[in-house]
Amino acid sequence: MRQRKVFMMGVIGLLASFVLIGGTALAGSLPAPEGMFELYEQNRTQGIPNYITEDFILLAYCMILNETVTGLEETVLYPEFQGLINEMIKKLKAQKAQDDVTGANLDYLNVLACLLSGKETAGVSKAVTDELKRIREAKEIALSDMMKQKIDYSQFRVRGKYSRTKKLARYFQAMKYAGTVLFPVLESRATGITAEQADFLTGQALALVRLIHGDKSLLKRCQTVESSFSRVFGPPDDLTREDYSDVASKLKKAELPQIRKALLEHARKTGRQPAILSGFVDVKALEKGVKSEDVLTGWRLMPQRFTPDSAAFQQLVYDQVKTYKGKKKPFSLSVIGDKPVKGFPSGLELMALLGSEEAGRRLDESDERNYEGYEKAASEAGKILSQPSGMSSDHLGMLEYWLNRGRTSDLKGDESRRLNTCLAFWTYNRYISILYTKQSYTAAAKSFTLPDERETAWLEPAAELYLHLQNQVGSLISEMREGDYQKRLNAFLTVLRRCHDISSAEIRKTPLKKEDIAFLNDLDAVLLRMIGAKDQPIVVDVHTEPNSGQVLEEGLGYPESVEKEINGKKARGALFRYYEFRHPMKDRLTGEKWRLILTDPKAMEKLRLSPGSVK
Repeated sequence: MRQRKVFMMGVIGLLASFVLIGGTALAGSLPAPEGMFELYEQNRTQGIPNYITEDFILLAYCMILNETVTGLEETVLYPEFQGLINEMIKKLKAQKAQDDVTGANLDYLNVLACLLSGKETAGVSKAVTDELKRIREAKEIALSDMMKQKIDYSQFRVRGKYSRTKKLARYFQAMKYAGTVLFPVLESRATGITAEQADFLTGQALALVRLIHGDKSLLKRCQTVESSFSRVFGPPDDLTREDYSDVASKLKKAELPQIRKALLEHARKTGRQPAILSGFVDVKALEKGVKSEDVLTGWRLMPQRFTPDSAAFQQLVYDQVKTYKGKKKPFSLSVIGDKPVKGFPSGLELMALLGSEEAGRRLDESDERNYEGYEKAASEAGKILSQPSGMSSDHLGMLEYWLNRGRTSDLKGDESRRLNTCLAFWTYNRYISILYTKQSYTAAAKSFTLPDERETAWLEPAAELYLHLQNQVGSLISEMREGDYQKRLNAFLTVLRRCHDISSAEIRKTPLKKEDIAFLNDLDAVLLRMIGAKDQPIVVDVHTEPNSGQVLEEGLGYPESVEKEINGKKARGALFRYYEFRHPMKDRLTGEKWRLILTDPKAMEKLRLSPGSVK
């Protein structure tokens, strides 16, 4: 639901009224800007009027949201999670009856405690030490002897904003582990879980649930963390504590195999089976009548969240989509079991499902939809995208509107620019939610001393988009506790209201007032003070294809400059530059490594990267 002129997917021509520049024509001898804030800062230095693009407003929204989530993590989630784990360990150790299940749960909780503290607790078992070593190495898929299942340890590579501090890095690995380890209810050759192991793991889960539900302090801490997740990132995609408690309470004298069977039936009846298969399933080894979601049904201590885009991606790969029917080499192609099948989804597919004809055209040009079963899978994916799921659903709804119906802008016919904006906005939000969003698998500010005498400026008149952002920020404010991050959100809400008013004036062809021009020419500085840091290129992995050992990476590079003539003077603004590519899962990219790639022509050529590349 929004967008304008883009520079997306590496090939997009801008409207005649816009001229893309490489960062030198207007920047004189200054170096090419490394981010949008730096570009606008150069405008101020050189006296160039600001062209405030919709991309810049969306970037500011994403950065403020990211800092809001970080504030929530540092002030609420980290201390509550650490307190929960430490209290659980203390209470387990205090129990008189110490059996194998208690010992296994102590090992599991000690892994989390050590990850959160950054050091190994004295006296932990060798199983804990071995598990910690693999988590911290974050290299590959391997069998966890402690948890009796295959785990993708590469997921624990600290990346995104979590590499800022050691504390955030510890929180990332601990929370990711608590959201990754599954206590499955069903044995299967497809996962390598035996009936005996399924019994034991279910016994562990039940013991942990009973421990939490039997103590008011533990329950309160758990609810605090879970409710924060649900409000911001959506509902869990697994069975919950309440599910286990309810089923077990009705089968007090039942054996574990009977309880496991009841849990599976409960999950099927109530829709509590995973829509996103964040785990490893050999579909050829599935027993008759058993589905992938059956063998991945279970409980996680801190379940990752269901988001419609991840669930849609799950529908768009093998084994929902089968054999390739064409003769090209589409980006999504993978070889599984000697057959050419669809191993990767694409951001373009998501945008096509949201109604972008431009995205559909590009997909068909590269034969990305020419697979057996694609039409049916795409239909199911489209239905999933309409499901409610916290902010993710709100953002997807906004994208759909901007791609299809947003019209109070100069960009009425520029579908490429709208598409680029939507892809970049989606990428940034996946970057923000990387720790909490379940990933699909195939089976500060400087002081300015120069005078600001710019006599004109322009804001992209995307009034509907700014109104949608107002509603989103207002909703987020109502969910947040009092704190610095809520003050930041309120300040940004004021900015959005002003942007909406200025857009409305531009649409009516009303000349901008001097104070509006001054507001726009100073907006980057205002937002920089509000956010506290400039933007940089980011990268996030959004899908894992274990058969090829690769992940799907979505990246934002250095900004693209764009000009607009206003009252005989050229104003300059910034646009997102979006990339999509495949990369080895053992080397899930961090922001630091991504920025090195962007500045290395040989590395770019090796990855065959171009904006929006589909290689």
